[in-house]
Amino acid sequence: MNIKDAHSYLKMLIKKKKELEKRMEDLNKKKEKKQITEDEYLKEKKKIEREYIEVMDRLVQMKYITGQHDLFS
Repeated sequence: MNIKDAHSYLKMLIKKKKELEKRMEDLNKKKEKKQITEDEYLKEKKKIEREYIEVMDRLVQMKYITGQHDLFS
């Protein structure tokens, strides 16, 4: 992977992170409005959290590889 590919992948990961945060926000709103059951909420929440952890792990790795050490921006 060259540096250009790494930067493209990094941008994709940042976009995916934001999408997952939005999905979690939407899920919480559905729960508050009682549009989904507690079981549905927990199942979807767990799925989103797993994916989020994977994305964040890769994001940290790619920021290190590309020399961007501002890990939490």
